[in-house]
Amino acid sequence: MRPLIPTVLAVMAGITAGLHFPGHFWTAFSGVIAAALATGWGAWRRRALLAMPMLLCAAAGYLSIQPWLRADMPPGHVGLYTNQGKWQVAGRVADTPRNFDHWQRFTLDVDRLMQGTRQVAARGRIQVTARGALRQLTRGDQVVVIGHLRTIRSFRNPGGFNYERYMTLQGVHARLNTAARHIQHRPAPPGWQARRDAFRRDLGQRMTATLANHPPVVAQLLKALTIGDRDALDDEARQLFQQAGVSHVLAISGLHIGLVAAAAFGLGFRVLVRVPLLCEKGWVRRGAALLALVPMVVYGVLAGLSPSTQRAMLMVGVMLATFWLGRPADWRNLLALAALVILVVLPPSLVLISFQLSFAAVLSILAGHPILSRWTPAADAPWWQRLALRAAALAGVSVLAILGTAPLVMYHFNHLAWLGPLTNLAIVPLVGLWVLPAGLLGIVCAPLGPLPAELCWHLAGHGLQAGLWLIEAVARWPWAAATTVTPTILEMMLFYLFFAVILHWKHPRVRVAGLTVVLLAGALDALYWHQRRFGQNRMVITAVDVGQGSANLLQLPGGRTVMVDGGGFSDNTYFDVGRQILAPLLLREKIRTIDLVILTHPDSDHLNGLLHLLRHFRVREVWSNHEPADTRGYRQWRRIIADREIPHPPFTQLERHSRHNGVRFDILAPPVDFRQRTATESWRDSNGNSLVVRVAWRDIAFLFSGDITAPAEARLVARHGADGLRSTILFVPHHGSDSSSSPAFLAAVSPAEGIVATGWRNRFGFPHEPVVARLTAAGSHIWRTDLCGAIQIRTDGKHYTIRTERDCNP
Repeated sequence: MRPLIPTVLAVMAGITAGLHFPGHFWTAFSGVIAAALATGWGAWRRRALLAMPMLLCAAAGYLSIQPWLRADMPPGHVGLYTNQGKWQVAGRVADTPRNFDHWQRFTLDVDRLMQGTRQVAARGRIQVTARGALRQLTRGDQVVVIGHLRTIRSFRNPGGFNYERYMTLQGVHARLNTAARHIQHRPAPPGWQARRDAFRRDLGQRMTATLANHPPVVAQLLKALTIGDRDALDDEARQLFQQAGVSHVLAISGLHIGLVAAAAFGLGFRVLVRVPLLCEKGWVRRGAALLALVPMVVYGVLAGLSPSTQRAMLMVGVMLATFWLGRPADWRNLLALAALVILVVLPPSLVLISFQLSFAAVLSILAGHPILSRWTPAADAPWWQRLALRAAALAGVSVLAILGTAPLVMYHFNHLAWLGPLTNLAIVPLVGLWVLPAGLLGIVCAPLGPLPAELCWHLAGHGLQAGLWLIEAVARWPWAAATTVTPTILEMMLFYLFFAVILHWKHPRVRVAGLTVVLLAGALDALYWHQRRFGQNRMVITAVDVGQGSANLLQLPGGRTVMVDGGGFSDNTYFDVGRQILAPLLLREKIRTIDLVILTHPDSDHLNGLLHLLRHFRVREVWSNHEPADTRGYRQWRRIIADREIPHPPFTQLERHSRHNGVRFDILAPPVDFRQRTATESWRDSNGNSLVVRVAWRDIAFLFSGDITAPAEARLVARHGADGLRSTILFVPHHGSDSSSSPAFLAAVSPAEGIVATGWRNRFGFPHEPVVARLTAAGSHIWRTDLCGAIQIRTDGKHYTIRTERDCNP
């Protein structure tokens, strides 16, 4: 019997329902009461009941997540004072601050708010991002920060990541951006957490100094593996580990905790087995399990007790506790128990990626254990045979873990490392038997003096350099990994069903039934997506919500894909729109090839989001006006296009009128000689020279106008007139700035709908009120990405419909 498995599944189902359909508290509470009474009656009458206990667990799971989703905040909550101007916010640093190149981020437990003579006793948590050089903050420090409290608001795009809900589940309901000079800091009396953080910080500095002659990444990796400090790791190092399929070794989780516990258990067993009394009582294994808990807990605390570390400690602790049960452990029940404890303590854990990956990996390994157990070498087998079988078993464990987590990795990260099993075969023993023991031994020796610790860390550093050489060799191979489309829930279920069929291949009924379901459902799914991508006689235009910027995805009849601009921030290291918004949107639609990229002009809020797409997607052609810009983003734009040999015709050679799958593309501006005209037309800048493209299919036309200003609009009207400009839907120039959307231009275009791409509460105040008034007077409905999220227009060429990701009224 495994009663915990249906129990935890019911709790998970309840939490999932609570996340997607929140607010039905009293209905769920009534369900708990009714199910509890029915369960009690069944137990009293000694009747076997399954449905009622499961309903009870599901209803309890639903209720457990509701406090984390509360929209109504109690009086005095900091979330009630957002978007009300600048505040002085006093509170305590709630976690270890994360340090980046030019900024720092931490969570603040708010005590009070001050605004002029107004002072408010407040509570709740906010996320603080500070730019510039900042004194080292530690957990518990008292700080006063000055800045605008903002509501946390995520980009809303089809199937996109809901950052608002994610932060709500972390208990954070507001954010504040500030400069380091606007933070007043008073160190807190040193508690145990502050002492631990200071100890970790001192260890990190000593490791960096010791390994100064090694490449900087070596010290960064050693700190990540031993004390859980991953903030200093740059994107290049993370990408290398991900490409090689070994990124899991960077997070202190089941692998690291398990290695420490296993080493401690083995050492404890060898010591305690020499104690006759313990051998007589049969307590050697129990004592070794008890002793193994100590270094495991110490390591977990030293590593910062991240959620993944806590889960690993719980799972390994449950495993060690089985030595006290006196009988073989039922691993499936124990895994269910660990999941249940985690979800009872912290219900939002269910949506954390690390929680899902941890349990998927362990469950797949346990499911494949009967196969791996056949590779156990005989005691009298030759040494080479024992070594080969153990290596094969280690590779099998790696393969099982990668297969078990592959759908989740594809779903969350759109990534699959083909060579991961082979790389892990070398890296896991290297880390587990060389780097991690040497690094931790150095920490143990640190209080004894600098020499023993430095010797250990140098030894670990050489191991890391060997591992890095292998990882770089694998990662540089073109086919080591692949960017994947995002699987649907159905496709993930079919994968796991096929996985289960392979593991139970010897059972004919399972084999036949499972393969039949997988093949039929898989074929229907493939037909559905082929029809949706390539067989639809419709056009879909999506104005993507990228904040203060413009990005538009065009899906033409027959499956051709066009991107008009890509949004972006001035610094992609702060937030990469292409990687975090556009790529997931495309991959959810099973799009890996972009037939045409159109850049209206080289400003960062139109260009920088395209850089990731150019690097990681197949792009057939690029259009732009070739006007240069002295920015890092534009230099990368030119370099990527040259390196990947993407066709990028000179502006003078672009066809002014062309058809793509029956859809007409007309380049209306700027004129071919716009560079020469700049000398006499002073208004011509990067905005005024924007590429203006009219896209028409049958009776429906779209006008993409970039950031043109009123003088450029006047030239358009004079050159093309109403016949050439008239469009059903206008992508409003310059995000709704008053410098654009002149009455004459709007009269010529005569749009029924106006799409304004702008950021929520942006510092420019876009769209400006006069523009809104002029659009309304022209008879145009106004749709704004800051209020509506992504705006999707579907048309058959005769009629069109508009759908938004947020509820908004035009």
